Amino acid sequence: MLCSHCNQYIKVSEISHQRGKGFHAQVQCPHCTAWLGRSPILAKLKLLGFYLSLFTGLYSYFDASVRHFLIPVMIFSLMLLFVSHFMDQVITIEAPEKVDDSEQRQKYR
Repeated sequence: MLCSHCNQYIKVSEISHQRGKGFHAQVQCPHCTAWLGRSPILAKLKLLGFYLSLFTGLYSYFDASVRHFLIPVMIFSLMLLFVSHFMDQVITIEAPEKVDDSEQRQKYR
């Protein structure tokens, strides 16, 4: 996983703090202590697109009388799945507080 705040890679074994459950789960970056999460709306749309395409694909396979209607529904649900999957990125929920280190910087100028 890549932190959206400090752009460093995070291993799953390094994650020690987590809050929330399900679609609202958030993890804390061990490098910059920013809270990271995903958009719950996009996650729900991705899940809806997957199950809708699976259901319509299976139902239209076994019932030929509704194929002309369910195949376009399946295509649009697959498009919803792919678009929501590509848009679903790890975002910074809560950034850490900035530390004033101007004295330290001034020392080396």
